[in-house]
Amino acid sequence: MAAEITEFTAKEVATHHITEDAWMVIHGQVYNVTKYLNDHPGGAEVLIETAGTDATEAFDNAGHSEDAFEIMAEYRIGKLKGAGNRKAAKPVRVAASAAPKPKEPSKTRGVTTIGATAAVAAIGAAGFYYASGTEVFSALPNLMFLKPALTKNTGSRTRGLGFFEGFLLASAVFGFASGVISRKMMKLLHDHPTFTNYPPHVKIPRPVKPNILLQGGWLHPSTYQTLPLVKKELVAPNTYRLVFELPSSQAVLGLPIGQHIAIAAEIDGKSVSRSYTPVSNNADKGVLELVIKCYPQGLLTGGYLEKLQIGDEVKFRGPKGAMRYKRGLCKNIGMLAGGSGITPMYQLIRAICEDDQDTTKISLIYANRSEKDILLRQELDAFARRYPQNLQVYYLLDSAPKSWVGGVGYVTKGLMDKRFPAPAADSKVMICGPPGMVNAAKKSLVELGFEKPGPMSKMSDQVFLF
Repeated sequence: MAAEITEFTAKEVATHHITEDAWMVIHGQVYNVTKYLNDHPGGAEVLIETAGTDATEAFDNAGHSEDAFEIMAEYRIGKLKGAGNRKAAKPVRVAASAAPKPKEPSKTRGVTTIGATAAVAAIGAAGFYYASGTEVFSALPNLMFLKPALTKNTGSRTRGLGFFEGFLLASAVFGFASGVISRKMMKLLHDHPTFTNYPPHVKIPRPVKPNILLQGGWLHPSTYQTLPLVKKELVAPNTYRLVFELPSSQAVLGLPIGQHIAIAAEIDGKSVSRSYTPVSNNADKGVLELVIKCYPQGLLTGGYLEKLQIGDEVKFRGPKGAMRYKRGLCKNIGMLAGGSGITPMYQLIRAICEDDQDTTKISLIYANRSEKDILLRQELDAFARRYPQNLQVYYLLDSAPKSWVGGVGYVTKGLMDKRFPAPAADSKVMICGPPGMVNAAKKSLVELGFEKPGPMSKMSDQVFLF
């Protein structure tokens, strides 16, 4: 006998609406998502906002994959009391309309033609009658053979047939001849190829190519999967470019622009997990590429990633994060990055610059200790040179050589006021870097008129923290 399913009222669900105790209703089922908050690909704040409520509409609008239902099953604790089974919407099928058939020749038109022919025949009959008693035959030698049959002698004067006989004979002759001629003319008219004989051209809409940057792929949001390391390159002091190979050369990572992944490993008997933003995207088929700064004291970076050898398998899962960039998010973006915090910025910069239809303007301030610490400089300079309408880059160093032409010192309110767009509904500022720089920048931006960022960033925030 199946276990009885626990039922909850809407009021009971509503009492569980905080971060430490978050329930929600989706399609009549009640879920306790407290333990799933930090693993949610869209960020914990998305779930917290709908905690204690019926989140069915928000869930459907988010466009979750079928995998989402499998993940949710683990967190289902019962169903909403009084909720019926909600049937899934029927799939909409779009049937291509058949090309209209060419119109057949109108029968009415043919009848009209025959009627006109009969009228002509009647008039012809009268003319023929009178002609039979005149000298018309003498003017038409070729018809003289008809004369004996159509006339008879009455003394010295040749008299024509009677009116009735003439009418019948003429009607028959003219009717037959005109019918034959009419049919041939109508056939010739309708069989002659003209543009009206063919069906009109039916426009078939061009299939819309899906945006590969928004496609799902190899990544799984809750299950770790492994990939082998195929390339390792030192690109800056303690900083490596790590390239991992996907299962096939055409495989897509499945990482929305602006989101990150998690790497997990067993270190000294304990499980350690950290999040990183790849510098590759879905357009780079077959590979996952990361640029990571390895700190000697870092458990995952210094104790694991720095020691990786070619062929070693690494665990990944994702995507994660609250940012899912799409064209049209805003018109102007001010970006502040420090050190390895450039990686999420680079992901957005690349997507915007490589999209011919994206007119978003980016002003980047990139702060580092020294010139040799600048990551992805070659790529950033190439984008700034090729897409000046999209990207402007300002490098800032703590200590700079004499030949340095960029900025020197710390990020200040005056610098951000000069380089970043003014506060507006269509402007955003994005920050990623060391905690000290981030905290100082948040305070300065509020003083410049930007909205104060919340404890957990959302895409709708004017100041977004990666």
